[in-house]
Amino acid sequence: MTPTDEAPRSAGDDPFAPRVFQVRAQAIAEPRAFGQPSDGGGAREAPLEQLARACREASEAAAPATDILQLELDRLLKGTFTAEDRATLANVQRLADEGLAVAMTHRLDAAASRFLRANRVLEESALGPQARGLAESLLWGREAESETRAGRYEWAAELMEAAFDRDLVAEEAGLELLLADRIRLVHARLRLDRARGRFGEALLLGAGLLQYLERPDEPPCMSLRPAWRRGWRDHRGVIDAALAADLHRQVAEDQVAVLAALEAKDLAAAAIELRRFSPAQPSQIVHWTQFQVARLDGEAARRNEAARAVLAAGPRPSAPLCNSVAAAVLA
Repeated sequence: MTPTDEAPRSAGDDPFAPRVFQVRAQAIAEPRAFGQPSDGGGAREAPLEQLARACREASEAAAPATDILQLELDRLLKGTFTAEDRATLANVQRLADEGLAVAMTHRLDAAASRFLRANRVLEESALGPQARGLAESLLWGREAESETRAGRYEWAAELMEAAFDRDLVAEEAGLELLLADRIRLVHARLRLDRARGRFGEALLLGAGLLQYLERPDEPPCMSLRPAWRRGWRDHRGVIDAALAADLHRQVAEDQVAVLAALEAKDLAAAAIELRRFSPAQPSQIVHWTQFQVARLDGEAARRNEAARAVLAAGPRPSAPLCNSVAAAVLA
């Protein structure tokens, strides 16, 4: 972001508090960007189309995404385990990462070979209990995503649940960052549900994750079996604000994609499935869901009200939901 582009102003210490973005003067006269009143004292609101364009501009100015969670995990490994354990963990993780990368190119036999080698390294190692549990989580989580791509959904779900359990044990033993990895595993479960055509379940799970990231007193996994519902707590002070925002962005991208897939398959079912999400507090995902329901119902007044609620805050806590509303408004 350059000094002449959008400069966010944070409201308080809440990492997900709405930010007002100052947009280029030629696009919108400041300070009425994102629906703010003018200096003249009036209560005039910016038109929806203007808000939509501002959202797009602010989103395009954002820095490219990086895998913040992996960087944090790497720092955790360096500061927690012995050199020998770190070497084994790095080897397991490297093979698991290679396996998933190969699976993403549809070379499933080659992927299985990488995972087999990673499992052998793990079996033959002398890792301590905590390091072993973390290695199993990192390996099984990636293997589960490979199995999802291979269409072996039940086995993929079992691997995800086992990795989730290992993360929770490590987290309760003091490796609190593993809360973020459990969020990543639930996100992988969302993709699994999408892959097997369970779009409604994927939407509900994605909405729960996004609500939890913004409202950490609302657990994300109430739609899943009890094994997934354990250990959820306020993530503030545990997960860095930048990491929480990046996790939100990643889940939001898939949430938008899942709704598009469901609409393409069964337009009538989309609004029905979206209505299953009934959180206690307002948030970006709540307003986004309300907008999509109103759009699908053809309710123009409710649609515009919900669109304004999403767009007026700008692309916070992450851009994908705001951008999808902007695209619909400008279509």
